[in-house]
Amino acid sequence: MKVMFIEAKSNREVQLDKTILALKDFQKVSVISTVQFLNQVPFVIKTLERAGKQVFIAKPRLHAVKEAQVLGCDATAALDLDNKIDCVLYVGTGLFHPLGAGYHTEKPVFRLDPFTGQIEMLSEKQIRKWQLQQQARIVKAKEANVYGILVTQKPGQNEMQAKAYDLKKKFEAQGKRAYVFISDTINTNDLLNFPQIECWVNTACPRMVDDQELYNKPIVNASELE
Repeated sequence: MKVMFIEAKSNREVQLDKTILALKDFQKVSVISTVQFLNQVPFVIKTLERAGKQVFIAKPRLHAVKEAQVLGCDATAALDLDNKIDCVLYVGTGLFHPLGAGYHTEKPVFRLDPFTGQIEMLSEKQIRKWQLQQQARIVKAKEANVYGILVTQKPGQNEMQAKAYDLKKKFEAQGKRAYVFISDTINTNDLLNFPQIECWVNTACPRMVDDQELYNKPIVNASELE
């Protein structure tokens, strides 16, 4: 099936008064955003530079395609600048994307809500809790003996991280059992029909593991088992 992707862009001008105050102790700022707010990034950059900040943006290396753009599976637009900056400024809503950036950097991450103008810095407690959850998944996954390898047929996600049957052979070479599950949409309720699986291995979007509680078993990214 052919798919057409159409960008939906916000036309709301971002309010930056509170952001300038929040970033008063930071000189070098990396700006990232989702596609909905990328058209606001030039205004954000110009305003920060007028306030005396050095602003950095980068082109992502994985699945995102535009400068400063982040996806759930690709925060390289921020992380590739880690040695040049003092903090990361995410322009967008929710915690999903800034947490993804915060997991891979030790620099402070700020979230600017473009609709309200409110800005907050992700706390060390928030990031540490998220990191510990990720580490716990991996430890449990390595203790399993029966694996279910999840593959989606969705364009762009199909075996994003690894080839499923190569993984299966690796597990079997270690004396473990592994089964490949192929679907368009991975429904966690359907996976409950396979109680013999001790751990799910995800080959699609790596942020699927954030919903650990929905799987009723440990779930780990294929890339985390390398």
